[in-house]
Amino acid sequence: MTELDKAKAVIVDKNNSFARLREVSGVSIPTLKAYRANPEKLRTARWATVHKLASMADDKNK
Repeated sequence: MTELDKAKAVIVDKNNSFARLREVSGVSIPTLKAYRANPEKLRTARWATVHKLASMADDKNK
């Protein structure tokens, strides 16, 4: 599973609050809402953002 796939999984998981996603990624809540509505937008996101979101999936699987 690529980091992009992991980040998409984290974004669409409604158990992850926008506040928590913002805290981890540093991305604004409106942007996170746009990503949740259309996860393909993560393809054009900064790599650092995708990496931070993907790390949430890694932490959850530990």
